[in-house]
Amino acid sequence: MFPKTIKKRAMFLNVTRQGTSVRTKGIVAVCRRLDAPYSLVGYTASRKVGSAVERNFAKRRMRALVREFCDKFLPGYAFVFIANANTVGMRFADLKADFVYSLTKSRDSETRYAR
Repeated sequence: MFPKTIKKRAMFLNVTRQGTSVRTKGIVAVCRRLDAPYSLVGYTASRKVGSAVERNFAKRRMRALVREFCDKFLPGYAFVFIANANTVGMRFADLKADFVYSLTKSRDSETRYAR
């Protein structure tokens, strides 16, 4: 099942402030446990990533990864994926490896250290 998208700024802040984060070379994943029968996902790229074209490209790449690995999103979790300056220039295969690592590591950490 494809996760729902986070659209409200308050939810982004809630996940990033109270969640568990994992930083890799190409992406930062923040995970927080929810009391919901579905999963949520959000994407963000700051101006440090580059121009608007580069930020949109980075978010498009992250959305493609979420579509590819939508079966790994368990219900009851909210994820925020944050692009960094390397997201745009990385090979997609390397970004995919970073994505899978950060997804599983952040979810495992959030389960282990539930607040």
